[in-house]
Order: sequence, then C-alpha cells, then structure tokens
Amino acid sequence: MSEKLTTKQYWENYYKNDHTTREHVVTVCSQFDKYWDCLVNKQNKSQTIIEIGGYPGRYLAYLAEKYDLQPTCLDFNTDETQIRRTFESMGISNFQILEKDFLKYTPESTYDYVISIGFIEHFENFDEVLDKHVSYLKPGGRLYIMIPNKRYFRKLYGYLVDYKNLKAHNLKCMSLKTFKDFAERNSLKIDTLEYYGGFPFSVHQELNFFQKVIYKLTRLLFKFKINPYLEKHPSKYLSSSIIGIYEKPILKVNP
Repeated sequence: MSEKLTTKQYWENYYKNDHTTREHVVTVCSQFDKYWDCLVNKQNKSQTIIEIGGYPGRYLAYLAEKYDLQPTCLDFNTDETQIRRTFESMGISNFQILEKDFLKYTPESTYDYVISIGFIEHFENFDEVLDKHVSYLKPGGRLYIMIPNKRYFRKLYGYLVDYKNLKAHNLKCMSLKTFKDFAERNSLKIDTLEYYGGFPFSVHQELNFFQKVIYKLTRLLFKFKINPYLEKHPSKYLSSSIIGIYEKPILKVNP
C-alpha cells in the first residue's frame, strides 16, 4: 500500500482555481488569528518559518507578512506558479521554495516555526510523518498542526455526498489522542490542543439530485443554526478541525 493517499495531480486539481489574491488569503487565514498570536513570539526578530506541504502558500505568506517572518515552502508539487503569486500578492519578495518529497528529504536547516495544515491525514504512516516534523524545529521552536476532523457525522455526510474526498484522508489520525501521543514521544510541550470550528458542509464533487437535497438541507441547518454555536463551543462530533500548538524544549547542558 502506498504511504501517500494523494498525488501531485490531486493537489493541482484541488487548487485549480486561483487562491493567490490578497483578499482570498486574508479571508481564509485571518480566522485563525487567535492561534497565530499564540504561535508567534512577536518580541523576537529575524525569525524563520517553514510550511510542510505548503502549496499554494496562503497560510505561509499571510504569516510572513503579518509577523515579518522569513518563509520557506516545502512541497512535492512541481507547479510553483500559485505559490509565487501568493507571496507576491502579500508583498513578500524574499522567500524559498523547496520542491521535495517530505518522506525522503533530510532538512538542511531548522526553523523557529513549523506549520503543517491539512497534511498528515493524507498518509497511512501518519505517526512517522508527525515525528519527522520535529526535525525541522530549532530548540525552543514552535509547531502548529491543523487537520480536518472527518469522523463521526462528517464521515456519514462524506459517504453520502463527498466520497472521493473522504477516501483521500486517513481518519485514524483524527483524534486528540494522536496528538497527545505525538507530544509524549517527542518530549514536546503542548500549548494548545483542541477541536475547532463549525460543521464543514462544503463538498468537492458534482452532486446528483438526491445528493443536492442532502447538501442543501445540511448547509441550511448548520450555516444558520448550529455553526454559530459550534464556533464558540467546538465538538469532536461536529467541528471541522483539530488544532495543536507545541513547543520544542531547549536542552539544558550540565556544567
């Protein structure tokens, strides 16, 4: 069985529409500002950040502009066009793009911040992939991980109206225990670990008549009734994501 659940073509098709405008980047990324403020130490200068699986670069460009960080994007996607446009739209001219296979690449640098958004759930060996993130962190560095939560009601909904997208994800990693165990294995301090957001009713495929009925009823129910509550009171059964923020300790040297 292949370790990856997706291909380069999958991601090029997934982001075939333009995701590079400043308005789009700010709209998508600013909703997580409370987490970014927890992640970044704004007192330190000349800090570096890398995004694992960073295509098309919107989160990385947003953070680089917001906190004056030096960004690096690591992705196996060979299409750099959207990444470069995203940086340009956010006024970032000094950046690095690493076209690498994360599982095979050995990092040549370490970073103050590592972010990984919607990445580990596309692998069978997600624990190994998670652990490899730590090798990119400087001592005292901080790691931000966000994955979708497609278990429980979203799993049933996915089978009904979003099956292809559902099968591109490994649902076994979608629990807080996965990320608690990860922290323990790697001696990381957990700053934040929680469910986030409303129910994700958007789909990624053409729908037949019956699927359209299910989609429209679900959208109506959650968008206007339940999601405003879930955004204040997240639920593992319904909320869209899991977010974790970790810190790598600085090892003390005995005199």
